[in-house]
Amino acid sequence: MEISIVIVNYKVPAYLYLALQSLQRSVVYFEEAYSQRVGRAAPPLGPHPAPGLVEVFVVDNHSQDSSEHLVTTHFPWVHWIGSDENLGFSKANNLALKQSQGRYAVLQNPDTVLAEDTLWLCWSAMEEDPKVGGLGVKMLDGRGVFLKESKRGFPDPAAALYKLTGLSSLFPRHPRWSAYHLGHLDPRDNHRVSVLAGAFMWVRASVAAQIGWLDERYFMYGEDIDWSYRIVQAGYSNLYLAQTSIVHFKGESTQKQSMRYVRLFYGAMMTFSERYYDRSRFFWLHLLLRAGIAGRAFLSLLRRWSEWLFHPLLDAIGFGFIMLWLTSFWEQSVKTGEGLVYPDEFRYRVLPVYVLIWVLSSVLNGAYEKPYRPHRLIRGMFMGSLLIGFVYAFLPSDWRFSRGIILAGASLCLLFSLALKGLVRTLLWGEKSQNPDHGEGRVVGYGEESHLAVARQLLQRTAGLRWLGSVAPKVNQGEALASAKQWPELVKVLQPDEVILDARSLSYKELIATMEQLAGRVPSFKFLPEGLDVLVGAGEVCWPEGEGPGLEALPLPTASYRRGLRAMNLCAGLVLFVLQWVARPWLRKDFRSWALPWQLMGSRTQWMAYQGMGSSNSLFDLGDLPRRDGLDSDFAIRAWMRLQYAGSPSWALWAYALGRFGRGSGTVWSRAQ
Repeated sequence: MEISIVIVNYKVPAYLYLALQSLQRSVVYFEEAYSQRVGRAAPPLGPHPAPGLVEVFVVDNHSQDSSEHLVTTHFPWVHWIGSDENLGFSKANNLALKQSQGRYAVLQNPDTVLAEDTLWLCWSAMEEDPKVGGLGVKMLDGRGVFLKESKRGFPDPAAALYKLTGLSSLFPRHPRWSAYHLGHLDPRDNHRVSVLAGAFMWVRASVAAQIGWLDERYFMYGEDIDWSYRIVQAGYSNLYLAQTSIVHFKGESTQKQSMRYVRLFYGAMMTFSERYYDRSRFFWLHLLLRAGIAGRAFLSLLRRWSEWLFHPLLDAIGFGFIMLWLTSFWEQSVKTGEGLVYPDEFRYRVLPVYVLIWVLSSVLNGAYEKPYRPHRLIRGMFMGSLLIGFVYAFLPSDWRFSRGIILAGASLCLLFSLALKGLVRTLLWGEKSQNPDHGEGRVVGYGEESHLAVARQLLQRTAGLRWLGSVAPKVNQGEALASAKQWPELVKVLQPDEVILDARSLSYKELIATMEQLAGRVPSFKFLPEGLDVLVGAGEVCWPEGEGPGLEALPLPTASYRRGLRAMNLCAGLVLFVLQWVARPWLRKDFRSWALPWQLMGSRTQWMAYQGMGSSNSLFDLGDLPRRDGLDSDFAIRAWMRLQYAGSPSWALWAYALGRFGRGSGTVWSRAQ
């Protein structure tokens, strides 16, 4: 056995299929090239491949989706290992590595795409120099841009500190400041490097037997750094091979801005530093490193909150100043003859309530979500003003100060918010605004027109896309817009937002080269793999309507649906918070928690979610509603869920949520009561 490849999968069936599809072609290419070198025929790639060449393991970390079905159906020659829990990256890899028999052990991520000659070129490079213990290749992201983590230096306290403080970004090619990503080394050339990326990493089995398998103290991130370090400590070198490129969509199983990612990634960096670098010698650097990790975690949290808090906060501040100015103007210019003076209670109690209602109403109507739409803000301000007017009518006469201020304030605040958003768009996206066609979802296909017809059908599910035509692989054929040689001119003229790559008629090597050629000029690429009607791109998968292999085929929740669920979580959290004070003895035991209302209001726990989709942090199963109406089959429940995901949560969901506070089994109230 020459090569043992291990892929750890977690809830990314479409990416896993694409990875195995490209890997299968690379295995076939390797077998043919290897057989020509040794002078014997290549064994067929079937359910039971002949020993001595390549074995592939897929270890599934309890995905509970269609991954196993896809692998066993389309790739029967792959060894499937299912886990009953999420073991993390290191433990899952070690499960297969301990069974492997190849001379080389290869780690591969499920969100990677290999070129046909990738395995052969890597194997040849390892064979040429026995002192090379580990090997990595040039990686591109989903936009064709070079990934800096393809070659890295050891994260000693100094290098880690330069990265955390941003000095490496300020001096990207300085050999010291950019030591973490080795920015001074040309990515187009082969280099001896310190650290390889675990997304695609080769290690000699003999070296692994000497230094041990992956360190299972790393749950995710850091294990590749640790393994690379031990390879170098054992007297071998790590090689960065620039002769072949692969695509790494990067992080499809994780959210890069989540606190979990920050904790795992920078915690792994801290673990490595404390394990291999003397604390007494690097005391101050360790101290600064801890401060840097804490600061980076805070910035990540601030970034997440600012994505939805920035505009509402600006509006709230602006609305507050507008209402204070309007109150003074009303006293001095509108009601001068009446000698009206508004009390302090109106300025510092009533006005903040007006502002809060307007901002919350705008949030619930999607006024701050991208892409910005003026009608959402207008609708939010209008509904907020109606609510204020409704409450105003029931207030005592002493508290009904002026309807005119409400109307004038709503109008001025609306104009302010519209002007503010226009200013932000001009400053941040002024270049796009000069080209009204850019950003409209313009799509161009690359490949055979008959294959791209499948892609066009898949894209019909996505609103706002405009199919411009296709590019022929060689010469301009049929109705093709141009040939592959004319890509630069075509991109300059049409400015497509997405390119569909036909892997059914073109090699992955050609497609990856095209991505690299168009890097920075096309925002998005999607692959159309062979054997499965699906489009796979960075952060997005398009399944055929009604033919998806499992529940992941459901469309993503719309913005209005997410807003409705957030509102539901907020209402449920407020109700439970009140019940903790007034009805705690009558609540079910698992609801008697002071932390639960805050978790609901912060959406860390969902009031309702569909448990069939693997949602573990919800209080009630949304699937109970269709089951209660007699929809027991999996197909019927999926169809019902599609209807709910198509827009805002229906009245049935709200009624179902309120019903959970009623009496009866399964509700919030204790059964004993």
